[in-house]
Amino acid sequence: MKRLGQPWVHACLAGAALAGWVPGDPALGQTRDRFVDEARTGYDAPLSLPVQPLDVRQDVQGALSPDPPRRSHSFVGRDDQQDPSPPFVYLVGRDIGRDFASATRSFTGDGIPDTWLRLNARNLGFYIGRGGGYYLTALILRTRNPPFRQWDTLPNSSYPLLQVIHNGRRVNQANGSIAGFNPPRHEVVDLFIGDDGVLAARHTPLELIVQTLDGDYRMNVDLFNLWDNKVD
Repeated sequence: MKRLGQPWVHACLAGAALAGWVPGDPALGQTRDRFVDEARTGYDAPLSLPVQPLDVRQDVQGALSPDPPRRSHSFVGRDDQQDPSPPFVYLVGRDIGRDFASATRSFTGDGIPDTWLRLNARNLGFYIGRGGGYYLTALILRTRNPPFRQWDTLPNSSYPLLQVIHNGRRVNQANGSIAGFNPPRHEVVDLFIGDDGVLAARHTPLELIVQTLDGDYRMNVDLFNLWDNKVD
């Protein structure tokens, strides 16, 4: 094997000498590295690493559609997409300087700053099954544990009024109703109530019931929000 290998080695050295290269010349190393970068194949990758990075996805999906054409047997939404983010509501705190809510059915203050909640109506139409064509009839806010309290927008109700403000304008009619009010997608609706101290400690579980012509949608009220809160 040694004798057979010597002619091959001499031939390689002779060819390199004709090309102007001598052993140890750094120019050949640079040429070799450039060739590897330009003509890289899957065989020069380490065995411990994949040829294609794991974070590369070829099946990139487009924007989610809030109006799915059909329902899947496994989840509500498109067969090739995930469900959009649901609406949510949270307790902001007491709005210092605002006193238009009380235990009555009118915009009359009681001497205590109003308790402020915010409803993010994102994709609300999707979750009540009507896309963007839903018809909202009423909102009901109530405690889930004793002591029982309720605020609503139902006409002729005996409970305190739940005041609904959108873009700085009052939505409630003279009888407290908000029938026909459909908040646009991804917009925020402000809710104000007269609180006698039940919600100030943020320990009372609450739920908001959104009544529509297509049924009710219930949401748990988050008692605190890191990005939007007022300390009582």
